Amino acid sequence: MAPIDKPTHEKYDYICIGGGSGGVASSRRAASYGKKVALIEVSPHLGGTCVNVGCVPKKIMWHAADLADKMRHASAGYHFQGVPEPSFSWSTFKPQRDAYIRRLNKIYENNLEKEKVEYHAGFARLVSTNTVEVTRPDGEKYTLSADNICIATGGRPTIPTEEQIPGAALGIDSDGFFDLEDQPKRVAVVGAGYIAVELAGVLHTLGSETHLIIRRDKVLRTFDPILQDTL
Repeated sequence: MAPIDKPTHEKYDYICIGGGSGGVASSRRAASYGKKVALIEVSPHLGGTCVNVGCVPKKIMWHAADLADKMRHASAGYHFQGVPEPSFSWSTFKPQRDAYIRRLNKIYENNLEKEKVEYHAGFARLVSTNTVEVTRPDGEKYTLSADNICIATGGRPTIPTEEQIPGAALGIDSDGFFDLEDQPKRVAVVGAGYIAVELAGVLHTLGSETHLIIRRDKVLRTFDPILQDTL
């Protein structure tokens, strides 16, 4: 189901701002109980972080890196003959990965349609306790109201300005990793958490010269010591 062109109602039982995992799930659940539901999402793709720039594409990239590692290990560790050094084409792989994600986006749209959830594409702004203003991509605005409004917009990292940290303009966040059209030859990953460690591992295994920059002496500080020490 594509986003609707115009709202069929002005008053709903439930409005959810945000089309990620939480927003979609709560909207479908409310609709399954017979409520009149509207979901508003500013991104052109449903599914939020997990589907678009998180769990799913990360696992696809990790699997590619794991295959490369297994090929190297088959040759060096198990002495298979004639196994070439894997050569990964990032620019060829990315469109295939993105096409898979678009298929999942469509499944999310279809699930909303099955539950009769109205999907509104636009930027939502609360203008009163029970009223939401929606600004469509073409700039048109309209308002919706509901007895219950759920805010499921997720969060974004704070990116320093060039004035605050010289060179900050050269940096990207984890969302930017999935936007890369070509594989970087050299990259510095700043952070010791699991996202930084995962992405550093993927980049390194696929052939980028990778440096991990951390504040203390170990990565994954909240994980089991055996993981910290081994890595």
